[in-house]
Amino acid sequence: MMIKSRKSFTDVTVLAAVAVTIAWIEISSGVDKQEPVIRWGGSTNSNMSADVRNLPADPGNMEPLWELKLGTIQYSIPTIDRGRIYIGANDASVDRPGYESTGGGVIMCVDQATGEMIWQLPSPRYFPGIKPPYHFDQWRCGVCSGPVVDGNRIYFVGHRGEVLCLDRDGQSNGNDGPFMEELDYMGITNTAYRLLGSTDGDIIWKYNLIPEIDVVPHDVCGSTLLMVGDLIFACTSNGIDDKHNKIPRPDVPTLIVLDKKTGRLVARDDEKIGQRMFHCNWSSPIAGKVKGRTLIFFGGGDGILYAFELPQSSAEVQVLKKVWSYDCNPSEYRVRDGVPVPYAKYNRHIPGSPNEIIGVPVLYNGRVYVVIGQSPLHGNGRGCLSCVDAATGTKVWSSQLVDRSLANPAIADGLLYIPDTSGNLHCFDTVTGERYWVHSLERKAWCASAFVADDKVYAGTEANTVWVLKAGKEKEVLSRMRLKSMPITLTAGEGVLYVPTQRSLIAVPGGPMAKRITSNTISEQSSSPTNTIR
Repeated sequence: MMIKSRKSFTDVTVLAAVAVTIAWIEISSGVDKQEPVIRWGGSTNSNMSADVRNLPADPGNMEPLWELKLGTIQYSIPTIDRGRIYIGANDASVDRPGYESTGGGVIMCVDQATGEMIWQLPSPRYFPGIKPPYHFDQWRCGVCSGPVVDGNRIYFVGHRGEVLCLDRDGQSNGNDGPFMEELDYMGITNTAYRLLGSTDGDIIWKYNLIPEIDVVPHDVCGSTLLMVGDLIFACTSNGIDDKHNKIPRPDVPTLIVLDKKTGRLVARDDEKIGQRMFHCNWSSPIAGKVKGRTLIFFGGGDGILYAFELPQSSAEVQVLKKVWSYDCNPSEYRVRDGVPVPYAKYNRHIPGSPNEIIGVPVLYNGRVYVVIGQSPLHGNGRGCLSCVDAATGTKVWSSQLVDRSLANPAIADGLLYIPDTSGNLHCFDTVTGERYWVHSLERKAWCASAFVADDKVYAGTEANTVWVLKAGKEKEVLSRMRLKSMPITLTAGEGVLYVPTQRSLIAVPGGPMAKRITSNTISEQSSSPTNTIR
């Protein structure tokens, strides 16, 4: 890993917990309050919003505090917790004696103040290769799952279809079991390097989705885990076959529940989502209390939003009980003139075809907000943003002004911000569904959700650009910056904006730490060149 440090971070006070919205969910009324479980940046929910102040309005004009070189491709949103940042990537830049890059993945723990690596856990791709009907891990995307932090444990979905639990301190405090085969897991075969060091990761346990429940992941295993009390909810990424023609395992579970301490299977859904899915299941589950009870919300690869009850304590594997389901596709997307509308493919673009749910739902003020979409390889097409009553699953409002989207909604002060694949950033009223404004990002926007904090909205595009707009009902462009590679969803903590790209993670200061490179900002009408940051 290569660090480019440009400014000391000693004048920054790193708090024990990042100053973002912290809330937690109790598994039942009989359990005292739980410690916060951190996911998606530094918050505990899927809302791409943070209560962080003093962020830069023109990050392209600021001198970064540091830059950490990652691999060549990554889609993991970094997680910030107690002075550390956790992020996944592919293994192209892994610097570990005895490890050879294979296009596999790596999970990294780095110091929030300096960007220096604390520990890493690389893992090679499957060899001699994935065979039909399996079709995943071939794009060398590495670890796409956002790490979840619970006390001294880190949880994520690995690129090889495994749910893993890691020690927060890595091997610095010894090799904690029951899993003890980290060297084999990393593919370290040279006897000269078969010795664990303090900068190696420490696996506590792992649960392999493929042999355990017979799933066939497709393209990537990209879901982020959900933790409620002692339970972990995981999307299995079950999908279609290598020929994109059939569903090899239509009856296997799409959502499972594990014991966070042991990795034991506790529960599974039995909705047969695989019989109806279009491509794959990539969305992530969320949870929240609705009228006194905790519900689990999950967006399926069939385009349907589900609500489940929490499983009860039992030694047997349980079936998750569905509370309600809501079809997020308008009826004309599925059937037109009495004929089912075929699903689009990479070689068959159909703008009005039905869509799955890839972005993650957001629970806000008793309502669930979710958008539908498809792989950007399927071309542009019609999408739909839905607002659903969390208690009953009935539609409050929906809008077809949004094209297909892979984004999580970002909500703050009653306003919802979401980009679509076509390259438009939208601002909606969460109560009425009125769209206040839309802004062209000038290129497709499928790689990142919008991030809202400090009265600013940050939105990235596939053209290596990040736009910054003022949050509010009136559209106002503050700046635009160009990066060296495509941005992933941004996050922030303690006045520092963290800009993940496919190749690096950049810490950009704001407030009193900021040092300007230039004084230019880009207005919406300006023809000035876009500011460039590494």
